[in-house]
Amino acid sequence: MSDTAIPQIRSGPLDGLIGPVGRAIWGALILAICVFILAPILVVLVASVSRTPYLTFPPSGFTLRWFTDLVELRDYFAAFQFSLLVAALATAMSLAIGLWVALVLTRRDFPGKAALSALFMSPIILPELALALGLLQYLSQIGAVRGMLPTLLAHSVVCAPYVIRTVQASALRLDRNLEDSALSLGAKPARVLWDVTLPLLKPGLLSGGIMAFVISFDNVTISLFLAAPGATTLPALLFNQASETGLNTTLAAVCAMLTAFMLLLMLVVERLVGLERMATSAVAGKR
Repeated sequence: MSDTAIPQIRSGPLDGLIGPVGRAIWGALILAICVFILAPILVVLVASVSRTPYLTFPPSGFTLRWFTDLVELRDYFAAFQFSLLVAALATAMSLAIGLWVALVLTRRDFPGKAALSALFMSPIILPELALALGLLQYLSQIGAVRGMLPTLLAHSVVCAPYVIRTVQASALRLDRNLEDSALSLGAKPARVLWDVTLPLLKPGLLSGGIMAFVISFDNVTISLFLAAPGATTLPALLFNQASETGLNTTLAAVCAMLTAFMLLLMLVVERLVGLERMATSAVAGKR
């Protein structure tokens, strides 16, 4: 019995040319995407040091006057502090809700489980404008129209799904035998949760918490609908200022400081968790 000959595909005369051309096109495409994403940030950063009170690019001269003037603008610092407070509390609430929901959805089977999971994930799918209008209408019916508490509750609703997904990804990879071993050795369920389960879920909790904090801190739409005097987030204040007075160098300076704050936050994340691990947990949670 003769061996069956396997036909071999010969390389054509253009194969050697297609490879380098394809790589060059791919590299140019990646460069164009990076420029498209980073160009607005670079324009704002450069324009924030311009001598003119209005945005110009390229800037006419160099000055740090607009950054020093921010010290006298207490509204921005109050809004920044309010944004930090809301983001921190919303992150804490999202972690508490997300941990409980993720463990229930991962470890229990019950009628309506798929519908309940879809309900908790719906804030990611719904348009944020429709969600903001719905929350405003609902909160007005219960007498909590605007202010700190409505903003906190609304941000928690938006941020919790991200925590649920990342914690679910960690819970699916968790070895239940470790918890069973701790229980068999006499540990109480609460002790097992604190000493075994939570440390194993730490990557998902950290990734979800960081995502929740960033999403809450940068939220504009819901914050605009629920803003009140003395309870306005910094993104909402910037949007209102830009709508009323137009774009100016002071706003660019505030945006530059926000960019520096986010870069600092990313450095802390890289130090504590690692951006690659955080991205891996986020991608795994979306599957």
